Amino acid sequence: MKKRVFLVEDNEKNMKLFKAVLNTMPDIEIIAETHGGRAFESLKSDNPDLIILDIQLPDMSGIDICKELRKLEKYKNIPIIAVTSFAMKGDKERILKAGFDTYIAKPININDFRKTVKNVIV
Repeated sequence: MKKRVFLVEDNEKNMKLFKAVLNTMPDIEIIAETHGGRAFESLKSDNPDLIILDIQLPDMSGIDICKELRKLEKYKNIPIIAVTSFAMKGDKERILKAGFDTYIAKPININDFRKTVKNVIV
């Protein structure tokens, strides 16, 4: 059975890279969005198995999206991965405290990204 991955990334190059990596993995269906507000509205009616969220997005930040999703019953246990260039001291802790399950710093290491997705989605 295919796993639905909802990917939210506003940078075109990063979006292409994430999609390319996810497309190498079996049984994954990708739903992609580039704007935070539109992603949040879509997610309210979608049922993904995993959400991969950039932090800096137009309209609504990934942190705000994560916090709002965690308030909804159906998203209490859905894994949410943060992908971000925020890599300063304290950023990881702040992001995880917002409700993310894990954190991947950009630029991503492709093998680590693939491994993280596999571990979370199984």
